[in-house]
Amino acid sequence: MSQNVIVIIDAFDESGAEATREKILGILATYDERFAANIQIMLTSRPIKDIGQKLLESNHVQARSLDDVEVESVTRDIAHYISTTLKKLCVAFSDRDVEQLAVKSNGLFKWARLAFDFLCPGIGVIPSKRFHKIMSHAGDGANLLNEMYTMSLKDLIQGDADVLERFHSVMQQIMWLKEPLSISALDSMHCKFTREDDHFSICIILGYMVSFLTGTTDFSTPVRPLHALFYDFLLDKKWSGKFFIDEADVHHELALASLCVMRDSLQFNICGLETSYVHNSAVTNLAMKIEKHIPLHLLYSCRFWATHLHDSTLDTDLAKHVMDIVTGERILFWMGVLGVCKCIGEAYRALISAEGWLQVSILYCTS
Repeated sequence: MSQNVIVIIDAFDESGAEATREKILGILATYDERFAANIQIMLTSRPIKDIGQKLLESNHVQARSLDDVEVESVTRDIAHYISTTLKKLCVAFSDRDVEQLAVKSNGLFKWARLAFDFLCPGIGVIPSKRFHKIMSHAGDGANLLNEMYTMSLKDLIQGDADVLERFHSVMQQIMWLKEPLSISALDSMHCKFTREDDHFSICIILGYMVSFLTGTTDFSTPVRPLHALFYDFLLDKKWSGKFFIDEADVHHELALASLCVMRDSLQFNICGLETSYVHNSAVTNLAMKIEKHIPLHLLYSCRFWATHLHDSTLDTDLAKHVMDIVTGERILFWMGVLGVCKCIGEAYRALISAEGWLQVSILYCTS
């Protein structure tokens, strides 16, 4: 007798690639023989429009909002989580302390996890004093979560202006990427930014942000928020204050970084294919060749340089980098990368967008 299998798809939100999400939603919305009768798929998500439209009309999909779960039940679960995790710290907290923290969470597991991280012993940290600091904050729901983000980031930055500036530089890059990238890919692009002060390993910031982001301990995993509300917090100046991350000139920096990556990395027959007289689909181990010779930061640059350029301010130096790519042999190498990675359809839109930006830039510089 076969056992039931539950497959969980977590954090299925706006940060995912649009084409990939559309494909997955199409599969999940269609129930047929591809799904074994003993397999159940549980998808967790924020209330996003396209997910609701695709899935809620399907008879085989059952939807439940966490808003409908009884608060008492959630509070009990959070109390159990807090009690279990605090015991791992070997720090004495009473049952009353655990109950207070659970009630304070207002049903937000994210708040409880941040509180736990904030209570963890460290250099000069007295958990009991931090407990009283947490309990002294008034508010509920998202307000409490925002306050916890503020407390945790203040503890991370320690009032150091240089650290705060580096935090802004790293988070600005991450939050305005078109697709999430790993630390190694982020580093490869960050070192191409205009300012010398931005030429540092982003690990000195991300290595301490495990409470807020995934991918901070694995150089190959895309960096994403553990909860989308963290980005919401950083984009709301009212709540984030000095931690506020604005768009500013980030697209100029990302466009320039992408163009510099392409300038330094593009080459003829980048994957070392033995012949161009066969279809890519017939090339043996093509996926392995792509992974070996086209790193993620180069593929990202090839796909999105024009998108960032479109949102960039007019700049003669940036225009020179664009002309260097589109008027020389590198344009062929660029199209070669897009072709082998099945993204060649993006080339036309990129060139049209770049042409428009260059025309405006030339008019601006000659006026």
